[in-house]
Amino acid sequence: MKPSHLLFVTTIATGTLYVVSFVVLGNERPTIETGGPEVVSWLTENGTRARTYAWLSALVSMGFTVLGGLLASVMPRPHRYIFLGGALGFAVTAQVQAWFWAGLAFHPQDLPPGTARVLLDITQFWGPVVNASMVAMAAPVAALGIGADPTVPRWLAWLSAVFGVEQAIETITVFGRSGFIAPGGAMNVYLGGVLGFLFVVGLLVWAMPRLDRTAQAT
Repeated sequence: MKPSHLLFVTTIATGTLYVVSFVVLGNERPTIETGGPEVVSWLTENGTRARTYAWLSALVSMGFTVLGGLLASVMPRPHRYIFLGGALGFAVTAQVQAWFWAGLAFHPQDLPPGTARVLLDITQFWGPVVNASMVAMAAPVAALGIGADPTVPRWLAWLSAVFGVEQAIETITVFGRSGFIAPGGAMNVYLGGVLGFLFVVGLLVWAMPRLDRTAQAT
């Protein structure tokens, strides 16, 4: 399999698992605004959903690590190291929040509502925290588009810059409590998700032919 094909298949598989993991949790999943008794009730009735989400998150982390490594391999130093560090940050953060979902769902009937509420809050704050990793991925790509002889096309540099700035602004969700800027809310999941999707697609378009040329040269 060509490296570009591996990159494409890994991206599709990882993206699909990421979307499916949220579908598994369902639209009625508890959020930062859900009360403790309701959290316990949901976990009691939907423990399998939460554990399945944790399993899928582990697979997403694995796929995203491979994706990050392949994309970083076509970047010059030190940009590749910064980009890969951001990708690994995403993977680790996804794993940590998945641990809490799975742990909460294991013995939900024994959970005091207050404890359930606090532990679920930890999972919701993965959105604001993972924004820093996304900035670390976007910044080196944007930097590669600067200068008279850019490594990446200007359109990708601008796309990366927009995504990086949005993700940096999105860190304010750590102070949110409800609505659009709530941790784990629409700003984290939907706005950031759409821009992140476009960023990854742009990287694929640029990196796939370079990946094959690099493989042939070595």
